[in-house]
Amino acid sequence: MVMLTGISCLLSAQKKENDIWSGTYRVNEIKKGITTTTDTLVVTRIKDADPKEIPAKEKSDLARWSMTSKRDGGQDKITIKRFLFDVEDDRDAYKEFGWTKLHKDGKMNCMDGGHFFICQTQPNTVVTFGKNESYVTKTGIFGIWLHYGVVELQKK
Repeated sequence: MVMLTGISCLLSAQKKENDIWSGTYRVNEIKKGITTTTDTLVVTRIKDADPKEIPAKEKSDLARWSMTSKRDGGQDKITIKRFLFDVEDDRDAYKEFGWTKLHKDGKMNCMDGGHFFICQTQPNTVVTFGKNESYVTKTGIFGIWLHYGVVELQKK
């Protein structure tokens, strides 16, 4: 019985270690070289998506997280998911940004929230967007919001 409990605790701990996303993040906007903390995001692992309720292309990864903003008092809870990456089914959300090799090498992981995405890489990494745009992420965690731009995130 003791051994079974120990194995159960070990498996539970391993599952928690694999969750690189859950936590609290400060949102730091950078304008004209000045960094200002404008929000705090809370990301929490939630129940997996129901395969009966999502498009077929998303069934290769059912893991889901919720995200709330402290700026809006946690009123809006958004469901986010990892970038789809399933080479066998030709689903590679990293390809659009030229980050497929980084992801395969374990150096880039991203979450999709619809009108924004959040990525984790190594601190002080130069991240390229397309051919002409790049960004140095000091913390290794950054977000890109549609019609807004890049923000640096700092996990607390």
